[in-house]
Amino acid sequence: MPTNKKFYITTPIYYASGQPHIGHAFSTIYADVICRYKKLLGYDAIMQTGMDEHGQKIDQAAKSNNLPTQEYVNQISVHFEKLWKLLDIDYKYFVRTSDPKHQQVVQQVFDEWQKANYIYLGKWEGLYCVKCEEPYTRIRAHLGESGKLLCEVGHELMKRTEPSYFFKMHEFESWIKDFYAKHPMFIVPKSRVSELTNSFLVEGLTDLSVSRINFDWGIPVLSDPKHVIYVWIDALLNYLTWLGYKQSDDHMFLEYWQNPDAEIVHVMSKEITRFHCIYWPIMLHCLNLRQPTRVISHGWIINKDTKMSKSLGNVINPITYIDQFGSDALRYFLMKELSLESDMVFSHDLFNEVYNADLANIYGNLVSRVMGMIQQYCHGTIITHPQVKQDIYTTFIMSTTELIDVCRSCINSFQIHELIKNVLTYAKSANKAIEDVKPWQLFKDHSQPELENFLFILANVVRVISVLLAPILTVGTKIINQQMRFNPDQLSLEQLLNFDLLHNHQIGESTPIYVRATNEKK
Repeated sequence: MPTNKKFYITTPIYYASGQPHIGHAFSTIYADVICRYKKLLGYDAIMQTGMDEHGQKIDQAAKSNNLPTQEYVNQISVHFEKLWKLLDIDYKYFVRTSDPKHQQVVQQVFDEWQKANYIYLGKWEGLYCVKCEEPYTRIRAHLGESGKLLCEVGHELMKRTEPSYFFKMHEFESWIKDFYAKHPMFIVPKSRVSELTNSFLVEGLTDLSVSRINFDWGIPVLSDPKHVIYVWIDALLNYLTWLGYKQSDDHMFLEYWQNPDAEIVHVMSKEITRFHCIYWPIMLHCLNLRQPTRVISHGWIINKDTKMSKSLGNVINPITYIDQFGSDALRYFLMKELSLESDMVFSHDLFNEVYNADLANIYGNLVSRVMGMIQQYCHGTIITHPQVKQDIYTTFIMSTTELIDVCRSCINSFQIHELIKNVLTYAKSANKAIEDVKPWQLFKDHSQPELENFLFILANVVRVISVLLAPILTVGTKIINQQMRFNPDQLSLEQLLNFDLLHNHQIGESTPIYVRATNEKK
């Protein structure tokens, strides 16, 4: 197990054009869960999230709300921070691109690129999506029912002609293709590489417009202040600025980014993969900085066959589900049901079904049964009798060993839904063992040593599951650990196979953690 190896994971910084929705929650929960699992493996892991607060769309939103733009983004950031607290997100940094320190570094970097001749002044002409803050080619646009050209999400595109600074992306087309070839695991899942290549590299990489002049809510170009720096240049640099890049205190940047042994992972939804996997590597290359280890590009949460979007008005408020089911339920559902490769249709009925089947019936019921039997048959004390040999002891030691190995593999491949599936199978096997062994019959038959041994095994199974699901079920596992009176030494990953730690262990009183829910939508 690595000791204090550095791990840095980021979410995209979310656009401050409205309140958070279920898509924001997924990316952030996923990054938080990965960070917690890395800590479980012994890493010195930190997470960053935050707000992307510049751009024309935000300026327009502030005006429509009759607020100064800075006051508007201040209010939006409060909503995100409130949701992350409700979801028990354990981040180290909450980025805000309106912070002066970030702006100074962005200006300095842009100035350096100009002086290095990576950026030139030209004229931009084409289609632009204000809501996505993204230029579009005619090939990528599609014709809507109204006859208007639309972006991929469905927003109307505007025709524009204006002066702009451009980044010479075309000079790095061969470099980025070669980078993909040399780093086949850079983008997860691998299918995104062919998507990017077919959409943006087959016909040649074009230069990127990196400034705007038709609004002023952004970071001015130092040498030409009537231009503001394109929001995506501004936003991507946040991954460096909040580590102290180009600042007097840059020890975090040196430890978590420039350190060749550090692992750097970006998490995002698939629609912004291009910016993180084409433009961002080129930007870093031009700064002579190392590249991220992985970019995780997950699928969308969709409503029937349409992507959820604030601008389309079909988003789900995660607080609705937190209020009804608790934060654990939302964290668990999103981690189980959304794989990296495919989109997920969010359904209230499915949410209710998964909560009841997995958390109430399988995990919660197992904990209640085990604790109840220990109290009833053993006066609340876990006891083992090594001299009494039972095949089931060997069986569960072997299955626990296999489970821990599989979970390590799932963490390292970022397949959290696979980890959950394996832990569930393990929990189901424990529930089945209860039905097969019938501890109540052992009690009637006065087979106390066998009964106590079996409950000793089940108590360890509860401990194993609680440790392996703790990065997801951050609230419930803490309560279960308190009820079982587990101490920190008993909850370390390296001690999970040491079943003897629970010999003569006294448990507390049990109260249900995950109570079955009705299917009524509040």
